[in-house]
Amino acid sequence: MAETPGADRTDIEAKVGNWLTANTSARPLTDSELQRYIASGARCGWRLDVAILDQAVALDLVLDKRFPRSRPRVALAQPPTFPSYPHVEEDGRLCIIEDCDEFDHSQPVAIVKAVLGGAAEILEHGIAGTNQTEFQSEFLSYWNPTTKGGTIQSLIDPCGDTRRVRLWRSQAGYFVAEDRATLNAWLTNRAGKGLKRDAECSSAFLLWFDQPLLPSDYPNTPDDVRALAARLGEAVSHDFDRFLGHEQQDWVVVLGAQTDDGPCFAAVTVKAHKGHGRNGPKRAKGFRKGKAPPAIVLEQARHGVLMRHRVERADPWWIHGRDGNSDLSMLRASRVVMVGCGSLGSPIARLLAQAGLGEIDLIDPDLMKLENTSRHVLGARQYRQNKAAALAQRLQHDFPHSRATGHPSDWQKVATNQPEIFQQADLVVSTIGSWSHEAEFNARQIEAGYPATTLYAWAEPHAVGGHAALIGDTGGCLACGLSMTGEALFQVADFPRSTLQREAACGNHFQPYGASEIAVIASMAADLALDYLLGRAASTTYRIVSGREASIGRIGGAWTEDWRTATQNRPSATMVERTWRHNLACPVCGKSDR
Repeated sequence: MAETPGADRTDIEAKVGNWLTANTSARPLTDSELQRYIASGARCGWRLDVAILDQAVALDLVLDKRFPRSRPRVALAQPPTFPSYPHVEEDGRLCIIEDCDEFDHSQPVAIVKAVLGGAAEILEHGIAGTNQTEFQSEFLSYWNPTTKGGTIQSLIDPCGDTRRVRLWRSQAGYFVAEDRATLNAWLTNRAGKGLKRDAECSSAFLLWFDQPLLPSDYPNTPDDVRALAARLGEAVSHDFDRFLGHEQQDWVVVLGAQTDDGPCFAAVTVKAHKGHGRNGPKRAKGFRKGKAPPAIVLEQARHGVLMRHRVERADPWWIHGRDGNSDLSMLRASRVVMVGCGSLGSPIARLLAQAGLGEIDLIDPDLMKLENTSRHVLGARQYRQNKAAALAQRLQHDFPHSRATGHPSDWQKVATNQPEIFQQADLVVSTIGSWSHEAEFNARQIEAGYPATTLYAWAEPHAVGGHAALIGDTGGCLACGLSMTGEALFQVADFPRSTLQREAACGNHFQPYGASEIAVIASMAADLALDYLLGRAASTTYRIVSGREASIGRIGGAWTEDWRTATQNRPSATMVERTWRHNLACPVCGKSDR
């Protein structure tokens, strides 16, 4: 009989207990036995004595106050040495159900049955030793709980082979990277300052394996690590001993491997043994620091103290897609110039940085005002700061693998004084929103022969519609799709009167819309920019997106007939892709052979 979601908790627990008593050897846990699970919210539990492959096993089944909304906990009453069996945690708990698994909450007894069945299966395979490869596929779940040292942050490329990498020891912890330049750039972007000129970057050693280590291979001594290096061949073994023969504060060894779900990293450090004793290593007495013979230093390392460490990945392949972004290499090699860093340009720039764009130049002469904050990426902390400079600083801090440079001036000055910025761009994105400026930029692009394709993006009144048009050396120029006053010839919505609102000041006008409306347009424009950079969109692609019908009706607007036709009379919250065509009557490029 199904239990209702709001059934009395005592009744639910009684039904579970009755089923356990009738079908198993279960007994209720004593108060002292239950105390072990109180910290994790346990409310009641039972002890089950079962036989797994003729081996006696005592299991505890525990329910918390959220059951059956939560999952029952099953643990070994006497936890074995960790890690002994796959899916058995350090405290003896069995990891039976994935977070993505769901059950019918109205069937508490069925949930208990499923959990106990899963526990039996895990223990059968574990005791028989038939699921050892799961130690490797979930390597970090078993390595990380055995670590005692601090976390090491890694910028290492998660590919390649065994090699030397660079190490920086700081007060905040240890950092490893492929080279000093990579580490310095990341630190500069992340913290605002990089390595001091005289800061020492030592060597660390990356041992790369075809598959992760089994628990029986986890190193406990420096010689265990040397044995792992020897597995990778004589050349690696000799190079690793040379590494240990170079005197350091400690030796950092990163252990990398490829799993079916992507690469993983762990690390150990070795602290040299410099004590006295009959069985200790030879001392380096009489030698200045760094001048001891490699053989003596190696012996000190061999008799040193080993400590295991977690590795926290901070490399771009993990940060920008968790190893699943096949476009990242191309994006990291791409450069975009953003002209205009306002309510539309700033979220586009952030989305591109989040995607993993390598370089972005931000151009805007305006300062951040308090009234900008409700629909801008920046906030009140950047009040009175230049938008381009403040946005560049924010993006570099948040996404330190990208380079963002702010240019606090109008685009004309940048084009005159630093023309290489536009010449080296893979794409220019303009969100100026001023016809006079964009008409001038359009004319410049035509005159220069389109050194880079430009994506123009703009919002209609109240942001009820948004446009993004790619314009390059084929198809129409910007003016081909606009009126003489800069209005788009193709519109999403009409309004019976002007939508501009005015401040109580001369010449201060603005379009009223919020962050959620402009975010839809920014997402569409950023997506088109990425498609172009990745070769998935032609340089004449034109996309338009609309808001919701209820929103348009509420502010007195109506869909245009052009939009209804383009969307096959489904105009609300949709997107259309068209081609930005050459207009033979265009006053700017109509007579050209575009």
